[in-house]
Amino acid sequence: MPPPHDTRHFDDSVRFIMALSTAIDKYGGHTHDTDNTIRQIIKTLGLKGEILAVPNTIIIALWQDDLHHQTIHIATTRGTSYDMTRFGMVRDLIVDVEAGRISPADGVVRLKEIEHAPSLYGNYAKAAAFFLAGVGFGVILGISWLDVFFGGVLGLAAFGVELLASRSGLVVNNTPELFISLIVALLAGITGVVLPGIHPLAVTVCALTIYIPGFALTIAPREILLGDSLSGIMYFTNALFVSVKLLLGTFLGLGIALYLFPVAVTEPLTGVDPLFVWVFIPFLLISNSILFGVSWDRLWLVIVCGLVVWAGVTLGNTVGFWQGTFLGAIILALYTRIAARRFNLPLATVLLPVVLILVPGYTFIQVLYLFNAGQMVAGISAGFQMVALIFAIICGIFIGDILGSWKGLKREQS
Repeated sequence: MPPPHDTRHFDDSVRFIMALSTAIDKYGGHTHDTDNTIRQIIKTLGLKGEILAVPNTIIIALWQDDLHHQTIHIATTRGTSYDMTRFGMVRDLIVDVEAGRISPADGVVRLKEIEHAPSLYGNYAKAAAFFLAGVGFGVILGISWLDVFFGGVLGLAAFGVELLASRSGLVVNNTPELFISLIVALLAGITGVVLPGIHPLAVTVCALTIYIPGFALTIAPREILLGDSLSGIMYFTNALFVSVKLLLGTFLGLGIALYLFPVAVTEPLTGVDPLFVWVFIPFLLISNSILFGVSWDRLWLVIVCGLVVWAGVTLGNTVGFWQGTFLGAIILALYTRIAARRFNLPLATVLLPVVLILVPGYTFIQVLYLFNAGQMVAGISAGFQMVALIFAIICGIFIGDILGSWKGLKREQS
């Protein structure tokens, strides 16, 4: 505990707390956990404070006692750049500060070192990840091998467009999902003209799979249930807008391609044998792990989790259309809780790469196809089915969180 009115300790602590809150938000923490972590650090450093944390913004009021050094700080981030390796380093730093092994001043230096450390994966690895994500998701959807291949190729195109947009000063930086989905859908539509039998819509969804806001959609209700209603609403709103931009860009791109190159509708090619899903799921999980910055020594945890979750999905699907997703979500949440405690990891290290395989991709494509074909009633029915699957994911993760937080299970793991 610092002596009363220790201004140097207070100033160092404030700088550390603000830098820490920004780092957590930037690398992948969600607001409820950020709030709890920062409150604990404030208490450990002998300060008092109040916090308002929402996605990409945190407001903190700090003081040393009721009369001296009251200050309010606002920290914002442009967006979350998920990096589980850096996030893990930040968690290790928090443990060291709480144990008194590192001072707040040294903690600020460490946070700067973490920020400027070279990325674990370069652009070549990320490009390969986009290709593998498109291929792996295509196999899960059960489309043809040719569709699967072009889903991966257009995934590479999506990464190229994103890279060019990020390096330019163009307006597309403010709406990257819309611009990327438009370009990818246009290329998919042209590919469908050159190679009859290609399913342009399915290929587009495969190429854009990494942009689907699965994590935000699942974390939003969890924030609300834990009492952070404002954060939950903001997560859901952000996810909704990203989804709308992807939909709008896809329809625009396919519409332009169809207008420029009108072709007759052909029968789709023969789909991939479902047995190949077990082979390609690890590729999808590895690609997601690369894009979310999961270190190589933790990849096996992600792959095992994904295979176990898919086994649950397969088993549950024998009962009904939503039961598989529900069971898979329970397994995912329970596994991530156990892995996080056993290996001292952030929950998101496993949750982020794996949750994507629960996203109702086939139903999503079906909804888009039916609406595009003018079959409004069937499209609305398929839309309700997709909402039911999303709700099953939410409920499953919530139940899995409860089971994983059970005190008896904690004692078992300790």
